[in-house]
This record gives sequence, structure tokens and C-alpha cells, in this order.
Amino acid sequence: MAVTERQVRDVQRRLEERFAEDVSLIFASHLLMLRDKTFLGAMVDLIEAGDSPPAAVLKTAKHYIDMFAQNENAYVREKAQDLKDLTLRLLWNLTSGQEARSLWRDRIVIARDLFPSDLLQMSSEGVSGLVVTSGGTTSHIAILARSLRIPLVIVDAPQLLALPEKTRILLDADRGNVFVDPAPKLVADFEATMRARRSLESDQGSMQPTSLTRDGCRIRLLANINLLSDVKIARDLAAEGIGLYRTELPFIVRSAFPSEDEQFGVYRKLVEGMPGRPVTFRTLDIGGDKTPAYLQIPVERNPALGVRSIRFCLEHREVFIPQLRAILRACVGADARIMFPMISSLEEFQEARQVLHACIAALQAEKLPHNHSPKIGMMVELPAVVELIDAFAREADFFAIGTNDLIQHILAVDRTNERVARFYVPHHPSVLRAIKRVVDAACQHGRDVSVCGDMAHEERYLPFFLGIGIRALSVDPAYLPRVQRAIGRLTLKGAESLAQQILAESRATAIEGLLEAHLHEHG
Repeated sequence: MAVTERQVRDVQRRLEERFAEDVSLIFASHLLMLRDKTFLGAMVDLIEAGDSPPAAVLKTAKHYIDMFAQNENAYVREKAQDLKDLTLRLLWNLTSGQEARSLWRDRIVIARDLFPSDLLQMSSEGVSGLVVTSGGTTSHIAILARSLRIPLVIVDAPQLLALPEKTRILLDADRGNVFVDPAPKLVADFEATMRARRSLESDQGSMQPTSLTRDGCRIRLLANINLLSDVKIARDLAAEGIGLYRTELPFIVRSAFPSEDEQFGVYRKLVEGMPGRPVTFRTLDIGGDKTPAYLQIPVERNPALGVRSIRFCLEHREVFIPQLRAILRACVGADARIMFPMISSLEEFQEARQVLHACIAALQAEKLPHNHSPKIGMMVELPAVVELIDAFAREADFFAIGTNDLIQHILAVDRTNERVARFYVPHHPSVLRAIKRVVDAACQHGRDVSVCGDMAHEERYLPFFLGIGIRALSVDPAYLPRVQRAIGRLTLKGAESLAQQILAESRATAIEGLLEAHLHEHG
């Protein structure tokens, strides 16, 4: 009995302590089951009758899984998947968890691929760093690792999987380098660099409440939020709001879709964490490299161009509508903004907006408190939108330029394919001119426009963005101080001059030279 309870409570404690509010959605069902005295009591009774702890877990879980699976209610049937996931985790902890934890703590883990739930588990065990030998640097794993503050390098080097345990590795996640059996001098130099960086960051203190260029132009710095734990960091760093909340990450790490009420609870905490500041929800953006394991999407030859994002939501309104209702209910009294990802046509945007309006009408009829008039916007990620941007500017309340996907689609580069990584060039003239067209249309029609992709936190692109009229950037909280300092070194006049030079060039190599020269002069 004591062994079973200790193991179960240990899992519960570690998850709750490490992820705090985030666990309320990601592992909500697991924690409720672990607190259920009947569920735990059945295991204890079996152990006292002579069963081993793993056998007791299996027998008890099978009973409840069969019971859930036969229920007429579809939501209850989905809970069978949650219980299967929990059962695997309990068995893992009972049979090999202690040994695995001793390997993860203060270690660098090398894996072919990882699920988000694996990353959360390793983070709770104190892993020092991760090397993944597949996937792209903008995948959901990389995004989640940033929020968990785990150094991560994704590298096309499967030979690393054959390294023996306890091999010494130096992981430089900033530059994407992995050094096997590094020389003592390399280690010493790296440690000296890290000490200097920590000292510099300490000397520079916290962020200022407003971000200004050297000549006084104000730039709004917003935060990209992946987990609720990011909100406190963003608030402490004086972020002016949430420019992008990626609602799909809690979906991805679960074993079944969260209910409307489960989503409402987390969304409300998000809103309460940013009082008086705008909060932008991106609706579910799954598919491609962000497909939950439990989602039965047919295998597609090119999932990045398949049923994903808004296409999935409009096809699966049983998922889309509960999410919209949860957002609207959570945003009472808030400056709420809802945006749709991967929009490709006016009809698609209008259809998604119509579903949102229907949700508002339904909540009104049900007399449930909700936000009656959120701003409705869209991500700009496809070339098709750029060509129709003036028409979109008459329909949408705001734009958020998602540079990661925009680059991928303009340049026909799969951003998770290492073989074509060299063709993923953010400063390609077609990409920069497309962004300029979007900004021009937004300004002409009085629409807010921000950049929320990875380009937004890269210092060398900041003068271009400011020079073409961007006045709002949304970045992961860890980058906020660095971006604010970089903005403070720029002048609007100098940024506009550089932007004009860049837009006049037709070669990416020439643009790169201009960007590097400016960065060297003003860095």
C-alpha cells in the first residue's frame, strides 16, 4: 500500500509544483483521477490482496477504461484515452521511473524525436538540455522548450543517438552547436562567456515600462504566450499585453480534447494575469507538425498544406465552437482579440467570423456572461492573403504577421525539413516586400498590425520592421529585454533609410550585407 501511494503522490506533486497553473489544463484529468479515493482505493485493495503494484494499476485501470469506453456520452468515452495515458505514466514510474529520473536530472538527453508530454515530464525531472535529431527549429517542441527554459538544439545528426551514456557534451543552444567530448579550453571559454552574459544582464536590470527608439518613437512590445507560467514573466517584464496566445499547445499534450469548461478555466487565468492589457487568442492551430496523437487525421503527403489550422476548425465545429465559447466567456471585461490562423481567402475569414458571431448570439440567449464585442483579426501567413491584403484590411480588425509560416509558403521550404534548411531565408526580398505590402495596407485602413514570428526577436531585422512602419512586436518573454535594448539603440530616421535600401535590392545576399553592416555599426 505504502509503495503505491508514494509513487502516485510523487507523480502528482512533481507535476503540480513544476507547472503550477499550466497543469490545470494539460494534466487536469490525470490529477482528478489521482485524487479519486475510489480509484486509488481499488489499487490499494488489490495490493493488500497480494497483487503487485503494476498489476493492481493495470487491473483497476482496465475496469474504468472499459466502463468509460462503453458509455453513450462521447465526452465520457474520450476520458478512456486520458485514463490510458495516466496508466502508462503510472506504470512507467512504478517499473523504471526512478532509474530514468536519475539519468535525466542534470543531464543532456539525446532523442530522435519527442512529444510535448515527454518534454513536460523531463522538465519536471530537472533535465539540463535536449538534443533532437529530427524536426525543425520552429516546431512546437522548440516553442515549448523556450517556455520551459530548457536549452534545446535540433540537429540533423542521427549518429549522436549512438553515443554511449555519460559522454561529455557541451550544448550551445544560442548558436545551435553540440560539442562531443569538448576540449577543456572550449569549456572554459564557454563558461566565461556565460558568466559575462549573466553579469551584463544583471547590470542592465529590468525593462522600462515603455520601449522607445533613440529618437523617441514608441514601439509596443507584446508577449507570445505558450504556457500560463509565461504570463507572470511577461507581466514582470512590463510587456504591454499578449500579442499571441498559442491555444494549441494544451491540446497537443493531452490525450483527448479539453472540454469548454476546462478551456474556460485556463483562458480566464490568462486574462486575469494581464489586467487592463490586450490579450490576443489565436484559435486552434493544429495539423502539420502540431497534430495531437489522439487526433485521427488521415495521413497526408504534405500535411503542411493539408487540413490544418482554420481548415480543421471549420471542418470540426464540435472542437471549434467550444473553444470560441470558452474564450468569449473568459474575456468578460477584457480587451479581447481573437484571430484565426492560416486564412487563405475572404470567404474563409468571413465563415470563421460568422461562427464566432453565432457563439456570441448563443451565449447571449443562454444568459451566460461573455465578451460581446472582441476584436476579430487574422494571421498573415499565406501569399494568397498578401495579394488580397487591401480587401482583408476592410474586413479584419487587426493583422498579426506570422513570419515562420509566411517564409515557408513564399519560398516553398518545409521548415521542419533539415535538407532544405538553407533555403529558409527570412531576408529574401520577396518575403520582405510581402511584409511591407501588409503593413502599408494596414496603415492605410487604420488597422493594427504586429509581427509575432521568430523574425520579431532577431535584432538584425528590427530596423527593417521599424523602417516600414511596424510599431508592435510580439516575442517570447525571454526575448523582451534584449529586444527593448536593441530598439533603444535605433533611430527611426536610420531605420527608414535602411528599409528603403533593402527594398531596392533584389538579391538576398545583398540584403544580408546591408543588415549585417547596420548591426555591426549600431549593435
